Amino acid sequence: MFPTLPIGPLRLQTYGLALLLAYLAGLWLATRQARRHGLDGDHIYNLGFYALLVGMVAARLGHAVAYFEVYRVDPRQLLSLSPGGLLLAPGLLGAAAMAALYIRRHRLPLATTLDALAAGLLLALAVASLGAFLAGRELGAVSEAPWAMALFGVRRHPLALMQMLALLALLGGVLWADRRRALRPGQLALLALFGYAALRLFLEPLRAESLLIGDGWRAVQLAALAGVLLSGWLLGRLAEDKP
Repeated sequence: MFPTLPIGPLRLQTYGLALLLAYLAGLWLATRQARRHGLDGDHIYNLGFYALLVGMVAARLGHAVAYFEVYRVDPRQLLSLSPGGLLLAPGLLGAAAMAALYIRRHRLPLATTLDALAAGLLLALAVASLGAFLAGRELGAVSEAPWAMALFGVRRHPLALMQMLALLALLGGVLWADRRRALRPGQLALLALFGYAALRLFLEPLRAESLLIGDGWRAVQLAALAGVLLSGWLLGRLAEDKP
């Protein structure tokens, strides 16, 4: 594993660098897709920048609330740039709220904008998964399966690597569908959501640690199942309404 990368006298965090590359790569592809769908690419750049800014602030504040005692002792931790000091859920909610506000403020067509963002988000998630694998994050459960890898002295499912490959395959399918089929506005985003929710549904049991609720249900699997059902139902409705 490579948690840090030496560059001269500096040592950069691999995962932090991967997140930056994921953002840039996703924004680049989303902008290309936006132009393909008749949208102004500048709107995607601006939306991505504001969503990132608000998302990072929300993720930091969420982490500060969750670990209040740590920040109370050392308030300077609020200014830390470490990815470990960010809480994912508040960050995603903040970024989504900012994106929704931007789309509404500039009266962008919602379905077409989501279609343009879909491929970029999948690419960003794939790059971030590669960074997680290189940095030794998102460890899989202990396993003796033929594809298991020795990670930190124990054979495990290479979950982050498997997730990256699945995301790239899904991205390829989404781009193929965009170029080969006459899709209605919103269908591409729903296809991406359906595929992503499905892969999380099947990969989550391979994770070493997962949030459990109720009688041992994995929270991510329940959310993924809801995503599969909702996106599948909406895709069916769009198909039925197709002239």
